[in-house]
Amino acid sequence: MNRINYTLKGFGYDNLQDFLSTNFKIFYIPNCQIAITVTGILGTIRTFSESFLGMDILILCVFVFLIIAETQTGIRASVVKNNQKVRSRKIGRMLLKIFVYIFTLFMLYSFATRMKNPTILNFEVNPFEWLYYVYFTGIIFQLVISYLENLGTLGYSEAKGILGIILRKSNKWFEFDGTKDADNEKQS
Repeated sequence: MNRINYTLKGFGYDNLQDFLSTNFKIFYIPNCQIAITVTGILGTIRTFSESFLGMDILILCVFVFLIIAETQTGIRASVVKNNQKVRSRKIGRMLLKIFVYIFTLFMLYSFATRMKNPTILNFEVNPFEWLYYVYFTGIIFQLVISYLENLGTLGYSEAKGILGIILRKSNKWFEFDGTKDADNEKQS
């Protein structure tokens, strides 16, 4: 024991107890079990999101945050615009939306990673991987547009400006506001 303490003093520690309490601090915290439990839960969530959804935990958290923010601004916008009372149904709808989106992403990612893909002209063709990214991008795009519409309803003029630019650029291919430029050009 004296040899260990002597060696540790050479590295700037008083003794073995000082070395252990400095390097393994988490085990010396009074609520160590809580810290280890929270760390285990967060690690499990991260492993799940990367293994089964194909996305980093940070992207998943931002995705869920965007859904929550879109729902929250939607509730506020409906109160401001239509003087509607806040109902608990909206929260249930938000939770169902999160579940459906994540479950669909899980299915597409499972198909993309576990199916044997055909090779055409020495290129592996994986339609499920393509669908996964198109679906995820479409969800994000739809949530951002809805979020900007809600912010515009709440009086944020910057959001209306950004939304107008996005809709003008994207209405060539998509129909987000009920009109499509190609349809409008034919009528002119």
